[in-house]
Amino acid sequence: MKKNRFDRQGIPVNLRKMFSGMKSRVFLMLFLTFAVSDVVLAQSKTVTLNVKSEPLSDVLIYIKDATGVQIIFNENQLEQVTCGPVSVKDVPVKEAIDAVLKGKGFFCEVLDGVYVIKREAKKEEVKKLTITGKVVDVKNNPLPGVTVRIKSTMLGVATDVDGNYSITLTAGEEKPVLVFSFVGMTSREVTYAGKEVINVTLEDEASEIDEVVVTGIFKKAKESYTGAVSSINAEQLKMYKGQNVLQTLKNIDASLNFTVNNAVGSNPNAVPQINIRGNSSLPISVQEYNESASNAVNTPLIIRDGFEISLEQLMDYNDDEIESINILKDAAATAIYGSRGSNGVIVVITKQPEAGKLRVNVEVGMDLEIPDLSSYDLLNAAQKLELERSLGLYDNTVAPSNDVWYKEAYYKRLRDVLSGTDTDWLSKPLHTGVGTHYNLRMEGGSEQFRWGVSAAYKDIQGAMKESSRRNFNGSVTLMYQMKKLIFRNYSSYTTNEGKESKYGNFSDYVKQQPYNAAYDQNGKLVRYFDGFHKATGKSQNPLYDATLNSFDKSGYQALTNNFSVEWKPTEELTLRGQVGISGKNTTNDAFLPAEHSTFTEDEYYSTDEGFLRRGTYTYSPGRTSSYDGNLTLAYNKVFHDKHQVYVGLDYSLSESRSYSYRIVAEGFTNEDINFLGSARQYAKDEGPGGSKMKTRRMGLTGNANYIFDNRYYVDLSYRMDGSSTFGSKKKYAQFWSSGIGWNIHNEKFFSNDVVNTLRLKASYGETGTQQGSSSGASTIYKYITDNRYMHWTGAVLQGWGNPYLTWQKTNEFNIGTEIGLLQGRVKGEFNFYTKRTGNLLSNMDLPHSMGFSSYVSNVGEVKNRGWEASATGYLIRDTEREINWMIGGQLVYNKNYISKLSEAVKAQNEAYLKEDVDVANLFYEGRPQNAIYAVRSFGIDPSTGKEVFLDKNGKETDIWNASDKVYLGSKDPKYRGNFNTMFMWKGFTLNMSFGFYWGGKVYNQTLIDRVEVTRTTLMSQNVDARVYKDRWQKPGDVVSFKKFDNTATRATSRFVMDDNVFELQSVALQYKWDEGWLHKHTPISSVIFSVNMSDLFHFSTVKMERGTSYPYARNILGSVKFLF
Repeated sequence: MKKNRFDRQGIPVNLRKMFSGMKSRVFLMLFLTFAVSDVVLAQSKTVTLNVKSEPLSDVLIYIKDATGVQIIFNENQLEQVTCGPVSVKDVPVKEAIDAVLKGKGFFCEVLDGVYVIKREAKKEEVKKLTITGKVVDVKNNPLPGVTVRIKSTMLGVATDVDGNYSITLTAGEEKPVLVFSFVGMTSREVTYAGKEVINVTLEDEASEIDEVVVTGIFKKAKESYTGAVSSINAEQLKMYKGQNVLQTLKNIDASLNFTVNNAVGSNPNAVPQINIRGNSSLPISVQEYNESASNAVNTPLIIRDGFEISLEQLMDYNDDEIESINILKDAAATAIYGSRGSNGVIVVITKQPEAGKLRVNVEVGMDLEIPDLSSYDLLNAAQKLELERSLGLYDNTVAPSNDVWYKEAYYKRLRDVLSGTDTDWLSKPLHTGVGTHYNLRMEGGSEQFRWGVSAAYKDIQGAMKESSRRNFNGSVTLMYQMKKLIFRNYSSYTTNEGKESKYGNFSDYVKQQPYNAAYDQNGKLVRYFDGFHKATGKSQNPLYDATLNSFDKSGYQALTNNFSVEWKPTEELTLRGQVGISGKNTTNDAFLPAEHSTFTEDEYYSTDEGFLRRGTYTYSPGRTSSYDGNLTLAYNKVFHDKHQVYVGLDYSLSESRSYSYRIVAEGFTNEDINFLGSARQYAKDEGPGGSKMKTRRMGLTGNANYIFDNRYYVDLSYRMDGSSTFGSKKKYAQFWSSGIGWNIHNEKFFSNDVVNTLRLKASYGETGTQQGSSSGASTIYKYITDNRYMHWTGAVLQGWGNPYLTWQKTNEFNIGTEIGLLQGRVKGEFNFYTKRTGNLLSNMDLPHSMGFSSYVSNVGEVKNRGWEASATGYLIRDTEREINWMIGGQLVYNKNYISKLSEAVKAQNEAYLKEDVDVANLFYEGRPQNAIYAVRSFGIDPSTGKEVFLDKNGKETDIWNASDKVYLGSKDPKYRGNFNTMFMWKGFTLNMSFGFYWGGKVYNQTLIDRVEVTRTTLMSQNVDARVYKDRWQKPGDVVSFKKFDNTATRATSRFVMDDNVFELQSVALQYKWDEGWLHKHTPISSVIFSVNMSDLFHFSTVKMERGTSYPYARNILGSVKFLF
């Protein structure tokens, strides 16, 4: 920068030169006046400027010299820059400089009192590209309301009433791709190729050539897929959303059979039991089945992105991260999983990150759990007291001298009732649970490198107070493409914590007498209630246990990392390798303090020994680690435009290691000292226990598919499996399937404007299951550490292993048809199947001289036969008014029966039949697995009010005999189904789903627990309102329930009823706001408001209490989702 810019008289050099050249520039007028105020401080100096036209650098230098401030600039940059006209008066120096720089491409920045002149960054001219066009259907009718968006961005518009659209984007973007989508029509993608007018024709969803079925190992074209599969997409998961993923699946697909568990109700920590196409396995023994009603051996295999997960992990997974779920049902679909596929397979595919600019999805919501007590009909305080009086419970005719005790008790209760005491005990442990959920998903990147990050937190507050389930799911997905290689890494972390309610069992509150007040007049909790009269003992208020410092909590933390490499050397050949590592830590902690009713109401704990054992802590930690790897080769090629061949090979290895411990400690003197190490001793006759296991599995799978001219196709699968859980002689087994199909709609002779899709397919194959096998293959020993010989540790034989123990095998036949009508407006599918599962695991009797009563062997057979039908269609599809109305439904029939049993199981049946139990779970050939066996009843004798029974030969008797039990029906409904309807108008969507089932039987326990109770029971608990009108009172009464006496009621056919249910499973209302105002004024692309409600209405032909241990609840989810 030049320093001497002024002459000795203070006249600017450039100004003198300008005046000397005025003759040649007569058109330029200049008048310059500078005035500087006399202010002491530099920062308070002001400037007055009146500049018409002058070089900018001269003006800045004069301001600098006149005010004494430092101004730094690059003269070379200011050359040829003229200032003016500018006129300011008495303004600060900074304001004056800003005024002369305005519009010149420079700005002023003050740094430590120095005024620095900088060039503004050049703003590149943003060129815009506008693409227009028209969208029509195959008949050239305009399609309004079609969504047109730029792929991998949030930029989008909708066509107008004439099907026209106009979308503006930044020019220069590398080959933008336009995506055209509309409900009921096949989406299209069109790449911009220089033409600014793009017209598009959309076809109805009649063709399935491009649709793909993901089986978890191979990807198959639906057009040539012979397997039976239900596909569920992300939109369906959103519209049928329930409390968790499993509840959502229940709302969508009737082919998933959720076993009704009336005890657990809507407990958020209860994992449901499910099966596909009936039960394919039996418990090992009759005793085991009666002691534990678990159906875990029939749980389907669950695969997420190629790797197995548990049913609980699926329940807790973030459904916003799921792209699709495929339910594989028959052998053609599941044979590729060999020894794990006989129960069906649920394949979960997660979302992959899309390339493009950063996209952010944020969702916040509130979850409500509203108790549903509509099935309870109990007496109020006045009714209960009057019932007791009318039955003479307050009259002591046996010992009149003690009658005063009874009268005192009655009048005390009468005074309380008249003064307003009427305790609603059902509400005491309940509340409306208010939970929250938050979802965040971010993704972006280039076509070469894409990334995605997600985080989800869900806090479910149950209907019972202090019961909850909290989940956090976080994941990171990285994808890198280098020429013909694609690398993908998926890492996820899940943590879960579940807490059971401190309020205990809900049935304890149902039993409470309504005339007992939970709190006294001072608001203090009443710990003990008086007995029925003076001579009877007191009972504890169940609310007292909830005030203690007890807990029952469980949880797990799971860390997963899956890495895959896919190489596509040619267009036809794909090679993929995957490696997965996962670890899961589990904990279970339960503490009951010494004052809990578990100890105060048990006489043992009042003894000297028992008193010191009050208070228990149960601690059960565990860990599971798994390592999986597989290598997949797929070849797909079309020859001569008619012959399409697909060949797939997969080799997999897996290892799982797990251990668990269980410690039960006793003797806690203080409820606040709940540390495990503070226990006085282990539980009586117990010590630390645990188990440790390592299993390995390998499999080789081959699949071949041939299609001729898109008309005829054949599908073949073969798998060889090996597992360490089976006997040393039977560690390997072969599984296979074959299927054929015919696309009739592609035949030349088939030309029909109504029927657009017509397909026939059939398959047969053999699959297996490993569940329940690990306990019987190996001979088991237990180390004895407290009884040594010399310095050696001994071992005791625990059970005989069977070296020939092998897989249970299921042979399944499926034949089906698919149809599409009116250009995809109506679709339907029907499948008929038979399943036969052999080699069932069963306990076999051993001679007593062997030291053990039984060993496990492959004996037994179960069969299932049924069909599945589904249909969907549009009642209205008005594109001009943007109205769509869809309906759909499913109907499923299944018959399950046992076709073969071992002699040992038959003997167990006869032994258990004679045991003094009311209802038995027994196994008989020709009968279903989940059957009800009870003594038959001839009804109530009108003359005596007593029950008349029928023995096993059908003869009347007044004696109930356990061995007279007979088969009374199946617990499983013969028919299950759902019906759904979806209405869409502009941005609004309303969806409703109804569920139903019928044809099964249920044992109505409520009739025994609340209606046909004894006189003694009436003195200690509340009862159902049917006690008033439906019980025998006098000779001649024809009623359903016997007279009041102290004879306990035994289970009979009177309480076995037809179980027919209709329920409103799900209602969802959604509004999507994506108008232009939102795009113009905010960075938000769209906002989605949604409300999802589940289990709103339940109607049953059986009047019984629902949710006996934990009540049912209506679930409401409200959320707002922002897309940036």
